[in-house]
Amino acid sequence: MTTRTHHRTGAGARLNADHIGLYRLIVGGVIVTLLAAVLTSWNGLVFVAGWQHLPEFMRWLTPVMIDVPLIVLTLVRLALKSRGERSGGLFWLALGLTAFSSMANFLHTSELAGLESVGAWVGSITNALAPFLILMMTEVLGMVVTRPSPSVRRERAAPVPSRAAVFEPLAVNV
Repeated sequence: MTTRTHHRTGAGARLNADHIGLYRLIVGGVIVTLLAAVLTSWNGLVFVAGWQHLPEFMRWLTPVMIDVPLIVLTLVRLALKSRGERSGGLFWLALGLTAFSSMANFLHTSELAGLESVGAWVGSITNALAPFLILMMTEVLGMVVTRPSPSVRRERAAPVPSRAAVFEPLAVNV
């Protein structure tokens, strides 16, 4: 007698998007990338704080006031979005902070290295990517850990009409 077993791990699927192992890999990758991006951006913004003529002991405040709100705005936006509330304004604020932080990181690197070589350009652009990585990784984390709004869940659960039902009103009785 043969019995069928139901594999809880999605063994029959090519990729089980809900597998806890995949979830942990995504979250781990997000955390590692976030840490690297925050540390890179932090270094650039501490350098920029010198341009603000802040005392040495206060320079850490500049990255706190730019990169931390970037993460907070993104997470709040995702929370609002998951509730079905409007959050577009927060996205634009986060994007503005990201652009500013990126510009500061680019200018920090270009001032130190100059822009006379390809390597200096690549280094400046790479450092400028750090804030965008912070924004993107926070978005990815939010997509993985938040639930869709109730209206989106209802929409996804709604039955898909058959072809006949869709085209039936178009049929002409002859």
